[in-house]
Amino acid sequence: MVSVVVDKRDCYKFETPISVGKILKKLGFLPSEVLVIMKDRLLTRDVVIRGEQEIEIRMVYSKG
Repeated sequence: MVSVVVDKRDCYKFETPISVGKILKKLGFLPSEVLVIMKDRLLTRDVVIRGEQEIEIRMVYSKG
């Protein structure tokens, strides 16, 4: 099971194994809109999460 914390307020759980891309799709995010972090590492959408893990999704804002 992976716990997904979005912007430090909402928490979701998904069965593993699951790819970061699939998690983003289920939550309605585009990869260019967010940073996905696990244990101080940035994850790309092709990374597969296995076992008991916690990841954080942070929104990315552009002002340019």
